[in-house]
Amino acid sequence: MLLGAIDVGTNSIHLIVVEMDPRFGTSRTILKAREMVRLGGGDALARGHLSKKGVQRGVAAIAKFADAARAAGASDVRAVATSAVREASNRDEFLAAVRATSGIEVEVLGDVEEARLIHLGVSRGYPLRGRVACIFDIGGGSTEFIVGDAERPFFLHSVRLGSLRLFDEYLRDEAPNILAQRALEQHVRATLAPVAHQLADYQFDLLIGTSGTVLGLAALDAAETGAQTQRAHGYVLRLESLRALQRTMVRLTAAERRKLPGMNPRRSDIIVAGNAIVIAILEALDREELIVSERALREGLVVDYLERNIALARRLGDERTRKFDAAHALARRFGESDVHENHVALLALQLFDGLQGRHHFEPADRDVLFAAALVHDVGRAVNPSAHHKHGAYIVRNAALPGWRAEEVELIAALVRYHRKSLPKPTHPEWADATPEVRAKIEGLAGILRVADGLDRRHLGIVSGLAVEIDEAGIRLALEATQDIAPEIDAALFKAELFERAFGAPLRLEATPAPGYASGSFDSEPSAAEIDAASLSG
Repeated sequence: MLLGAIDVGTNSIHLIVVEMDPRFGTSRTILKAREMVRLGGGDALARGHLSKKGVQRGVAAIAKFADAARAAGASDVRAVATSAVREASNRDEFLAAVRATSGIEVEVLGDVEEARLIHLGVSRGYPLRGRVACIFDIGGGSTEFIVGDAERPFFLHSVRLGSLRLFDEYLRDEAPNILAQRALEQHVRATLAPVAHQLADYQFDLLIGTSGTVLGLAALDAAETGAQTQRAHGYVLRLESLRALQRTMVRLTAAERRKLPGMNPRRSDIIVAGNAIVIAILEALDREELIVSERALREGLVVDYLERNIALARRLGDERTRKFDAAHALARRFGESDVHENHVALLALQLFDGLQGRHHFEPADRDVLFAAALVHDVGRAVNPSAHHKHGAYIVRNAALPGWRAEEVELIAALVRYHRKSLPKPTHPEWADATPEVRAKIEGLAGILRVADGLDRRHLGIVSGLAVEIDEAGIRLALEATQDIAPEIDAALFKAELFERAFGAPLRLEATPAPGYASGSFDSEPSAAEIDAASLSG
């Protein structure tokens, strides 16, 4: 099934279309787009009233995105609105215009619900692994703060500090104004002081920033340092660098800032205000750096939708869901139910499906592969260097309700062979296996090894893959939005069992992820550009 999610923000409106399988809890992005409409621009936030032109731009962008999502095959399109619409006295008029034009019902999120969804998007897209994170999302009208681990948020709070709100209030004059800049910075510090005091009660391990502002700053920093990556997920921004960038930007007009390497021209006017918020957050929390996340509210919408469907399947007593829940529970018991395991599972399933013409495995074997991917690293809790062996032992001796004994044994064998040594006659799990089971071990473990290699950095950088089989062998077209040389090297290093099982050499090539524009971290196609985007199902 395909879902379209539209995030109607104060500064920009975002679209994401994903292909999801609630049975496995997996999803794959097939299209992303953004239109900077400035819905809260001008005096809209100050007056609490959306302008006529802002409404027209917003309605047009939502209609464009709804059409694009449906054209991509989305059977459901969910839309939510945040600060600008939440505060607008004429929000009902805006919502009615959207409904009449596109048939979309926009849900206006409260600030706490917005923060909850942001946590879902970030925590399911960045490997926290038992750590507690403080997450902040700078929108056009507000900034959301969340403290939480991979499973749940502990603290949710919103403040009326946004890049567009501050720009309109302090920096609308074209000429640089140091006094206005200082007044802005004082206002930001004063507004952040109470929330910083509350956050001091939490011992969080890392600070994560998300939003167009943070992505734009990462693009500027990467251009300054000569970084080669095209996307920002996992990028580290340091306070010292942000201060230096701010000293440069405040002396320039917006037109002059557009010429800075890495600058998104659509953000050149409000980036100074946004950076002032980021700097103040780092200073207030006594942090020297933050980690950039590309995942945020719109990804949270997808996760929320997926988890609701899984919960429904549980209530209906779905047997497969019960089996997968058992695998998830085992992974959580040993601290390994995280972003990496779920992403390896997604890639492994795509490999399995793409190789249908090459193998003769059953649908039940696909379920076994999925479970093995979820638990392949549980042995790390015992010994990281030999975790494949310890993991196999844990699987064999753990209770996995719903799985037959032979399925548990096969899952254990896949965990055993997901890394290091290939099957040998001296290995009991290999020596005792029938020829049919050996073929499954070779083929499924070969797939798992390659999938594991394709997420070497545990950041989900390879977002998907397509399998092509020809006379030269098996080619994987890897969807990615930044350099994936380490992932390709790792997958090829682990490809021997795969090549032996499928009788063909493996080739790996990077291709642009569908729906992404090349260039800076903060660059995605506008509504006018998505017609030309390449879609894949």
